[in-house]
Amino acid sequence: MELIIISPEGVLLNETTERATLPGSMGAFTVLKGHAPLVSTLEKGSIVYVQNKKEKNYNIEGGVIVVEKNVIRVMTE
Repeated sequence: MELIIISPEGVLLNETTERATLPGSMGAFTVLKGHAPLVSTLEKGSIVYVQNKKEKNYNIEGGVIVVEKNVIRVMTE
């Protein structure tokens, strides 16, 4: 899957990932390959994603996520 994190200034992160766990407004949730289309709001917290079997973190201040066709797009400030 592709994980893209975008701010008003531009693309902050564009990586491939095996899975991503995000800080949803109603609680953390994980996106795996083949996930159904999804739109959700995000809270301040850490996005934990797996790349080459290693966990990586990216902190955000909140935002919106759109998942479609194995692409995770996070819009944040």
